[in-house]
Amino acid sequence: MLVDAGGFTGAQAGTYEVRALFAAEMMKELEYDAVTLGGAEAKLGADVLRSIAADPDLPWVSANLHDDARGGRLVAPFRVIERDGIRVGVTGVTAQKRDALEEIGIRVVDPLPALQEILPELRAQSDVLVLLCDAGITEAKRISAGVQEHIDVVVVGGATEGRGVVTPETAGSLYVTAGNRGQALGVARFLLRESGEPRMAADEIVLSREVEGDPEAARMVEEFLRNLNATLGASRHVRAARRTSRDGHYYLGANSCAECHREEYERWLETPHSIAFDTLVLAESEALPECFSCHVTGHGNAAGYDPSVEDATNLINVQCEVCHGMGSRHARDGSYGKSLLMESCVTCHTPENSPDYDPELYWLMMKH
Repeated sequence: MLVDAGGFTGAQAGTYEVRALFAAEMMKELEYDAVTLGGAEAKLGADVLRSIAADPDLPWVSANLHDDARGGRLVAPFRVIERDGIRVGVTGVTAQKRDALEEIGIRVVDPLPALQEILPELRAQSDVLVLLCDAGITEAKRISAGVQEHIDVVVVGGATEGRGVVTPETAGSLYVTAGNRGQALGVARFLLRESGEPRMAADEIVLSREVEGDPEAARMVEEFLRNLNATLGASRHVRAARRTSRDGHYYLGANSCAECHREEYERWLETPHSIAFDTLVLAESEALPECFSCHVTGHGNAAGYDPSVEDATNLINVQCEVCHGMGSRHARDGSYGKSLLMESCVTCHTPENSPDYDPELYWLMMKH
């Protein structure tokens, strides 16, 4: 069985809606058995959320989401799936970003009483009961503790750092979760005994490059990303505006630095930072905000890289000012450029983006 415990929308600036719709289509393609909606999906807005919730080919479940504007529950409260003669009941609850859902007109009932209302009926129909819980591990345990006699496996959908987590409890439910960004899968296995109680075990599958992927699914993802990149790239110069600054200071670009710091500039040209943007062009990802933000200078600042302004190419690649600060703040008293340095590295060299990052080793490659 394949299930998802919510939060599939992601946080990619400007593209999360189209990515969420693609993810929903892929869940249909991969024949997911049950999916719950997470609080992160609130950013899609009421119309889009209602649209995907109404898709009859998507196996949504939620015990605590209600759409009062249309009357009743947003999606079905549970499903019962039969595999090899075993009846698996699946329900879900949303416990994160509840205010955001309420703001778009989706009423979020407290998870525990919502579960207490439906679980006796679902338990009677099921040999094994799975809860999809959009919450962190601590909150998921608190919720399931109130219905411990019913729940066998809790799939935790809350944001987690790094890889997945498996928590085999000595008694009660088994907790599994996946890592961020598809880095790992939580797997639960259970065997029914004559007593009717399942014998359960859990594992984590780390999705390294050694794990063989599905060629057709990979092809569809690559095609989607190419098309998205091409669409964003074609529209980014519609507004040929000039870069603005809130305080009068700007990023100037490495060519300005080279006028006085030629030796340091030539050293920079030998580093991967000087061709960081080219790697995205080769991967057809240079227009995707979640990619180029770490391959340009000053993105996120009004005075930095913006693909829609007319002189954007001046700030492609990871240039001097990423580490030393805006060039317009250059002082002649020796204080300029010493405040950020290695602290700026961890902005992009995170465990998720750069798992092999070693600050001392990387600094040797960049030191000048």
